[in-house]
Amino acid sequence: MTWQWEKLNDCVERRFFSGERLTVAQFRLKAGCVVQRHSHPQEQITIVLEGLLEFEVGGRRFTAAAGDVVHVPPGVEHSAVAVTDAVVVDVFSPPRDDWERRA
Repeated sequence: MTWQWEKLNDCVERRFFSGERLTVAQFRLKAGCVVQRHSHPQEQITIVLEGLLEFEVGGRRFTAAAGDVVHVPPGVEHSAVAVTDAVVVDVFSPPRDDWERRA
C-alpha cells in the first residue's frame, strides 16, 4: 500500500488510510500553519512526531512537542497552530467517511 500525499493548502499536506473501524492520517504542517477551530463526531488521538504545535481543545490551551500525545473527544471543538514545521499522526475512530467521500 502506498499513501498518496494530498496538498490541502499552502501550508499543510495529508495522507490517510481507513480501515473498518478507524482512519490513520499523517500531516505535514509548515511553521505558522493554522488549523481552524472545528469539531467532528470521531474521537481523535494525535501523536506529534516532529516540531512544536499550540493546541486548543475544548477551551484548554497547551503546547505539544515531538513525542507528545493529544486526545480530542468526539464533538469537542479544537484548533492548532504549528509553531515550527511539524509532522503529526492522527488516529480517528470511527473512520473519517467524510474524507473518503471527497477522495
